[in-house]
Amino acid sequence: MIPQIGFTELLLVGALALIIVGPKDLPLMMRKVGKLWGQARGLAREFQSSFEELGRQAEIEELRKEVEALKRGDPVKDIQKDLDETGDAVMAPLNRKPPADDAHGAGGAPEPETKAEGDTPDAGEPPEDAKSS
Repeated sequence: MIPQIGFTELLLVGALALIIVGPKDLPLMMRKVGKLWGQARGLAREFQSSFEELGRQAEIEELRKEVEALKRGDPVKDIQKDLDETGDAVMAPLNRKPPADDAHGAGGAPEPETKAEGDTPDAGEPPEDAKSS
């Protein structure tokens, strides 16, 4: 775990640097320390970005492998085959012929009854009740 540096510790280090290096060379030393600190941060940033790039490349390679597997497997043909099988399964009961011994004939449902010509009034004539009045 990284130890935390408080204000008193920082003040102590500054005082020691002032005593050891001297007031004349202290700004030059601080500038050099600042440049080294910036270079270290730049290297850390570059190191982190290279790891992120490696991760992206590995992910891209994995996606390429999946795409190649899909190309080899031809998923469109697989889907078409599944649709054909499903369509056959759905249409099979509809294509079956009903049994011939049904009481209503081959259709299975009773046909609607048609009325004789005299049962319904013509469109131009009023009903018989209206004629008598």
